[in-house]
Amino acid sequence: MKICTTFFMPLAMVLVMMAVAESHIPTTLDGPFDPVTHRFDPSLRQDSEDLPVTHPRLRKNVTSNFAEQIALAISSPTSMWVSWVTGDAQIGLNVTPIDSASVESEVWYGKESGKYISVRKGDSVVYSLLYPFEGLWNYTSGIIHHVKLKGLEPSTRYYYKCGDSSTPAMSREFIFETFPKPSPNNYPARIAVIGDLGLTSNSTSTIDHLKF
Repeated sequence: MKICTTFFMPLAMVLVMMAVAESHIPTTLDGPFDPVTHRFDPSLRQDSEDLPVTHPRLRKNVTSNFAEQIALAISSPTSMWVSWVTGDAQIGLNVTPIDSASVESEVWYGKESGKYISVRKGDSVVYSLLYPFEGLWNYTSGIIHHVKLKGLEPSTRYYYKCGDSSTPAMSREFIFETFPKPSPNNYPARIAVIGDLGLTSNSTSTIDHLKF
């Protein structure tokens, strides 16, 4: 039994090493490589129509002066972008863009729930698509706010809310956690890239079918 064990163990290790070599992570150092994709699943529902604006996933849950569509974008281990929208978008023959300066862009944040020891202000913008021809529907967005939080601590949980405190119209409390300091042992283990989820009943299914 001892002879068999000592014989098969190195052989197993060689087979494992060969398998790892065959499935190595590709690199672009030697040029581009073919992307790895998953076959289309024919069991998924096709030709899904856009969700109506009255759908629970899309309809507004707050009044127009409060923040909605709140989103985060990691900038570095010590900073974070917070974005949101206030006001209502308009579609029609005659639309009037909202004055972006009419609402403040503030983020209150801290390391303890309900204790916001720091406040940052940012910028806001409204974009419009106005056609120079009659009979076409124009579009103007709500107010889009962007605030960059700086001087954060890596690997730290922060509690925050955003909006305009002068109205007052601040959002409820949310949470985010900063990235760890860069090191050979700290890097994103998985990255998912999705192009244009859309606003259909299949949007959630796309997320569910991601393989992690």
